[in-house]
Amino acid sequence: MHEITQIRLAGFGGQGIVLSGMLLGIAGINDGLNVANSNSYGAQARGTACKAEVVLGKKDIIFPHVLTSDYLIAMSEEAYRLFLPAMSSDGKVLYDSYHVTPDKGAFTHYEVPATQSALNTFKRAQPANIIMLGAFSGITRIVSREAIAKAVRENVPNRFVKMNLEALSLGFELANHLKEKA
Repeated sequence: MHEITQIRLAGFGGQGIVLSGMLLGIAGINDGLNVANSNSYGAQARGTACKAEVVLGKKDIIFPHVLTSDYLIAMSEEAYRLFLPAMSSDGKVLYDSYHVTPDKGAFTHYEVPATQSALNTFKRAQPANIIMLGAFSGITRIVSREAIAKAVRENVPNRFVKMNLEALSLGFELANHLKEKA
């Protein structure tokens, strides 16, 4: 991890983007990192543009927003297109293959079948954000598996904890396959 790592998670409202950003930030805190987190929605929350920004660092964070992202987690085509130009030159992109058709030019891309895996495993799309978070954590190792699992256990409503921990594990399994391909 760089001294400061800037991560942008983006998709549309209802995909759990803000929750994922919050969990990633809490995982950073659990691992002893400095963290800044912000988010924004479109005019209406569900179905419109949504983003969460997480800045993690070993040193003090001077500015709490992402300027040039080191990582883009794109859960929708619109988010991918909107935020890809704001990547650092050595940035990495994780995208949900169910919703995004990438331009694999300048950046390293990881195709994560988050929504399809959620539909196959849980018969609903809601855990796709946690699958993606597990894949991101597994690929980057920016936060530990223990820290992200603790964040899920302590910050997701009790009735969804078991499913989200299973989704997180599925994301880590996907990460192992993606790293083998890379």
